[in-house]
Amino acid sequence: MIEFCSKCKSKEIEKRGFRKNKNSKKQKYRCKKCNNWFVEDDGFKRMRHNKKIIAKAIHLHNDGLSLFQVQYHLYQHKGVKVTRQAVGYWCRKYSVFLK
Repeated sequence: MIEFCSKCKSKEIEKRGFRKNKNSKKQKYRCKKCNNWFVEDDGFKRMRHNKKIIAKAIHLHNDGLSLFQVQYHLYQHKGVKVTRQAVGYWCRKYSVFLK
């Protein structure tokens, strides 16, 4: 649960529905002071793919598979189309948190 506004740091916030996409459903909040809308940041902000797919890709790459092999594995076993560049970006961004 969010305790304060991400913009003005006010504690006067209220729940206002949900933000839905193909991967998740997140609680939306609105600040009563500055009228700012926001959702709780879970570390995967603005990521198009599911958290589990991203974690699987990083794990496969850390186990020694090349970016192309990770891309091919995700497509063959999970049915997920992703580029090698995206897998490389995920590895740079999130592997620090997984160690």
